[in-house]
Amino acid sequence: MLQHAVTVVGLLLATPVLAFHCALVAKTEGFQSQYSVNVSIGTPPQTFDLIIDTGSSDLWVQGTDCAQCYAGPKFNSSQSTTFVPGCDRGSCDNTLSYGSGVSTARVGRDRIALNGVPLEDLVQFGVVYSEDASITNVLQNSGILGLGFSAMSFFTHPSPVEYISDFALYLDGTNNSVLSVNQVIDKYAGPQVEWSTIPVEELDGLYTYWTVGLPAATFGSTQLCGSTKNRCQAVLDSGTGFIAIPPQLWIAVLGELQQAGCIMLSRGGPFECMSMASLPTFELVLGTMHGYTATIEPSMYAFPVDGGGTVLVGLIESPLDLWILGSLFLQYYYTRFDIAKKQVQMISLVDAPKELVPVPIAAADQPSYFDQIYDETTMEHVMVLFIVGASAFMIFTLIFRQPQRSKYEHGYVPDDMLLAKLLSDQPPRRR
Repeated sequence: MLQHAVTVVGLLLATPVLAFHCALVAKTEGFQSQYSVNVSIGTPPQTFDLIIDTGSSDLWVQGTDCAQCYAGPKFNSSQSTTFVPGCDRGSCDNTLSYGSGVSTARVGRDRIALNGVPLEDLVQFGVVYSEDASITNVLQNSGILGLGFSAMSFFTHPSPVEYISDFALYLDGTNNSVLSVNQVIDKYAGPQVEWSTIPVEELDGLYTYWTVGLPAATFGSTQLCGSTKNRCQAVLDSGTGFIAIPPQLWIAVLGELQQAGCIMLSRGGPFECMSMASLPTFELVLGTMHGYTATIEPSMYAFPVDGGGTVLVGLIESPLDLWILGSLFLQYYYTRFDIAKKQVQMISLVDAPKELVPVPIAAADQPSYFDQIYDETTMEHVMVLFIVGASAFMIFTLIFRQPQRSKYEHGYVPDDMLLAKLLSDQPPRRR
């Protein structure tokens, strides 16, 4: 279905908020793959823990009309004196379809505050009133706070990032994790701190995801991206728990894991391996004209699952021709997302805080605006990333909550958990 024609406008249209820090809550299922922040909506304020998701741009929360939704707090629009129904597209309802089920939301506008700091305008968001049980089991939270670029926002206008110049995520796998808005943690604020600066790249001619160039990547002895391969790109997605690898590279990753004695638990990953010592190391070069090497040791992507040496490997197949670097990756890098400058800055948190290792990028591996053309629409990208993140969390939930199953048994989750039929009845609206 054709998308609406749009006029792309600049960011920061809304009144910016002050600089502040927010404590994040880590949701634990084997490892912390979801991070949530306190958000208040309405007058008087109703408070919720919403998942921080850099892979989407909309804000939505479950409503009191949703009997099937997660048992946590729900938004009651009738109790807010500032709530205004929003039907700017001729309908108040928006249906979001996933491979695992369907959610339906009504759109409205109200006052929003992050960690007690209010946004100056009424923000449009979705209030879910119907949700399949399969989605409820995956989310385990009251909703989503999307922090991707506003161009891929479906119904949140202005989007949350339009109030923000930049934000930073410190994800350490515990409740010490922090979202910093328009500033960084004091420890990393001085001139002595050297950040690795990486430009954000466009997809489909728009800034949508936090997409960075990945001109070179190796896994053990296998070259995945580089001068003899297609140039790659990666999305930094805090809403996804795993590292997801594009289909065209997945076979090579399978080969390395099979040599390491690993067994696939579900189609497309994750894996169970007999020993951490047998696993290979990732080397990822991030950048466009200049590159920085991020080294991912086995202990950074694999986790013990019993009292012995068996480990679970947090690698899955991506449904897109993009790498997805989720919280599994981001927890080792303090990352600053700069909306105004369209760049990310990173500091390695492994051992001592330090700049990523700079490396040259060959001319053949630099983008020629752009090498790759994707068939998926922007909103298809958004919702596929969302369901990958949710599905990854579900996989870990099922694995760690079912100890009675054989550790070599396959098929922990249905295959359709990694599929998405997205918004086929309503074309996405780009701004």
